[in-house]
Amino acid sequence: MKSKQLLERLSNKLTLLLLLVPFWGLSQNWMLVDILSQSNKELVYRIDDGKKLKKKRVKNPSVVALIASIEDKGFSLEAITQGVELELNGMLPVGTLSQRNFGTTQLNLDNNNRILLWFKKRE
Repeated sequence: MKSKQLLERLSNKLTLLLLLVPFWGLSQNWMLVDILSQSNKELVYRIDDGKKLKKKRVKNPSVVALIASIEDKGFSLEAITQGVELELNGMLPVGTLSQRNFGTTQLNLDNNNRILLWFKKRE
């Protein structure tokens, strides 16, 4: 009886192992580059490689040069996406009924266009 239970346990573990192995082989290495700001003097971007997040500043403000430098490291550009990040900062005045003074709002609306570069590791 014990040998049958042992055989079933080993069979279950072997089946689980065989199911998980193909998923390890299908994992892909991606790098996401988020362009934070670009001026005529510098380019500020953030790199997410899945392990850590790094923020960098370079004196060359060219996005084309940035793409070329990342492709030289063994990545290929797969997609470019753009999104709008709306940020609302400030305070809403809180008035009571006895004061009847609603005051003025101090809200700032920032509109940031974000460009994301999606790189995939070449095989």
